[in-house]
Amino acid sequence: MNVQKCARCEYDGLLQETEYGSLVCPYCGVELFSYILRTYVTNRYCVPLKSTATYTRLKRFKKYLNRATCCQSQNSIPENTWEYLLRHAPYKNPGAIVRQLKKAPKKIRKKCYDSLPMLVHHLCPDCTVPRLCEREKQQALYAFRKLDQAYRQGEQFISYLYALEYILGLIGRHDILPFINKISCRKRRCAYRQRLQRVFDQ
Repeated sequence: MNVQKCARCEYDGLLQETEYGSLVCPYCGVELFSYILRTYVTNRYCVPLKSTATYTRLKRFKKYLNRATCCQSQNSIPENTWEYLLRHAPYKNPGAIVRQLKKAPKKIRKKCYDSLPMLVHHLCPDCTVPRLCEREKQQALYAFRKLDQAYRQGEQFISYLYALEYILGLIGRHDILPFINKISCRKRRCAYRQRLQRVFDQ
């Protein structure tokens, strides 16, 4: 409720406050939207600032794909991870960064192995991280969709890291592979390779 005169009919009674913070004249129906902007209005109407996003495998793979060519914000890597790595910089190659991250103390909670290309770009002065063009990104996403379709029976999905590695090789971008983190377990790599070969040989 608020005592304010209506601009149209000059009704001098109480204008009615709506749920979203405007005022409405009960006599002629004119709505006063400028009232929403008043700093002293307590607005009961709430609009969610962030819509709920549905998780999909494709979205997650796209994140890994973008990070493979440094398409991410530097802020996505925590400040304490940067500080830790900078204390030992510069590095000769991606492997040197990975080895240093494995030595990180427990307080460095996010090692950000999936952001290795970004780390290499900033911490290895003698290394140039290759990039993907938009056509190659679309080829990689097309290949991943085919892989995603093969997992429709509720079985556990393969490692996204290995899927990224395999698909980059599939589209002919082996030059990027030295700059991304990889799973090291030979047994898992063998099992994943056999599964992906069955999918893409069809």
